[in-house]
Amino acid sequence: MDGVYEWLRDIAVFFLLMTAVLNILPEAKYRKYVQFFLGLVMLAVLCRPILALGNLEGALGDALEKMTLEAEAQDLKNSQIRIEGLQQEVLYGAYERELQDQISAFLEGQGLEPVRVEVSIGEDREGELQIRRMEITARKDTGEHPAEDSGENDAGSAGEARELKKELAEAYQVSEAHIIIRLQE
Repeated sequence: MDGVYEWLRDIAVFFLLMTAVLNILPEAKYRKYVQFFLGLVMLAVLCRPILALGNLEGALGDALEKMTLEAEAQDLKNSQIRIEGLQQEVLYGAYERELQDQISAFLEGQGLEPVRVEVSIGEDREGELQIRRMEITARKDTGEHPAEDSGENDAGSAGEARELKKELAEAYQVSEAHIIIRLQE
């Protein structure tokens, strides 16, 4: 009979403790995890007399420990996935900046002053890294002699932009449709 009173006392203490813990939680987002864990502990408290009869108390403790370790491993894996995502963003940003520097140097080699160079990259369906878009604004070198006829100058700018687009498309193996070039006077 003392065993039954001790069991009932353990249940009462557990429920008081569970209520206190759930009321002290600072954020509601942890509530479901704490409730899950406390539910497992409550099952252990309720089943303790039955488990003691079959010497299964140790097996339940081992199972509980295993489940706890699995939950921690899953949390660690989720954290690692978030970190890998951040690393990927940093690497993509560095790659985009390097491409922008290369394109700026190419433009300077062509006698153009880069005003704005933007490159965006991403993955294709197979997961391969590809350039999605290049947007380039450059100013013609002022040392050149302007053409007398403005229509002739516009045609020259359009031809020069097409030639630059073709060279960039070949160099970076990207479709010309993904390259936008604006030449300013």
